[in-house]
Amino acid sequence: MYSDKFSQITPFITTYAIAHLLVDAACAFLFFGILEFSGNIILFMLLYNGIAFVLQAPFGYLIDKALNPKLAAIVGLLFIALSFLFWSKIYTALIIVSIGNALFHVGGGSLILSLKEKKATFSGIYVAPGGIGLALSSFLSISRVEINLILFPFILLVLSSILYFIKTPNFNRTVERKRMPNYSVLIVALIMIPIAVRSLIGLSIEFPWKENQYLFMILIAALALGKVFGGILADKYGLIKIGIGGLLLSVPLLAFYSSIPLLAILGAFVFNFTMPVTLIAILRVMPQNRGLSFGLTTAALFIGSLPTIIGNDMWLKNDFVVFSITLLATIVLFVVLTSNKRFKTIKI
Repeated sequence: MYSDKFSQITPFITTYAIAHLLVDAACAFLFFGILEFSGNIILFMLLYNGIAFVLQAPFGYLIDKALNPKLAAIVGLLFIALSFLFWSKIYTALIIVSIGNALFHVGGGSLILSLKEKKATFSGIYVAPGGIGLALSSFLSISRVEINLILFPFILLVLSSILYFIKTPNFNRTVERKRMPNYSVLIVALIMIPIAVRSLIGLSIEFPWKENQYLFMILIAALALGKVFGGILADKYGLIKIGIGGLLLSVPLLAFYSSIPLLAILGAFVFNFTMPVTLIAILRVMPQNRGLSFGLTTAALFIGSLPTIIGNDMWLKNDFVVFSITLLATIVLFVVLTSNKRFKTIKI
């Protein structure tokens, strides 16, 4: 593994972070701006999100065992570019783009988690731009500029070439000598609960002021920066302090003050501290499985998104329900992180 000095990994981290932004922008633009759904859009949402998020877990497992993560990321980019050629065939386009989405995310995520130090920091930097890409696609989908049908595939092809040549850390495959004990499965399942809740609350909570374009952009920036700073602070102060502290600060702000822009944006910022914290927490339970660790977090995100996708999230419009669910997730994460020495002593 080459040196972990920040100046030497900056090109690698920057490239994958930018690629993440453009991948999410391209996928969302294809879905919302190009494809014309003639049937039940819920079915198409379930199909796309189910493949793109859930499939990252088995893909991650394959990466841990044999598949080259860099190759997975590059093939993912090529699949997404290819999907634009089938924009008139909804099912074909959705399947191809969602598989490409899954391959790129977990391939890049596995590489990020293979870095020797600052795993939370770099995972936060890698994941953070995705939300910016989704926001960018919302503006592009409104304009429906046809040039994007050519522009996005071209950009993705260029990115795939850059990823091929850019220097990446060696992906050291650690052979797992024994099966994980049964309680490890339980710990991972419990960590996935606050991840699912983050998705559930993040998608369902209403910000009545976000129609204001400037406030909306500030909110998107706060969501991204929350993941970045969450990673930086977690590496410096530990998973427990930052993960639990971020949730405790965000609970009242998001539950009772979502109508006040300043407080809601602050709540969203600290709420996203948990993203790198929970990712690294799962990785510490099974350090040999970088790809699977990353994939399980996205599977949890999909589970949390289901009520919103199927339109059964009215019960989340109650402030006390939001408060209770988020507080419950905080308690679960606190119990898991404080009851296992892996989160206090093990360096990976």
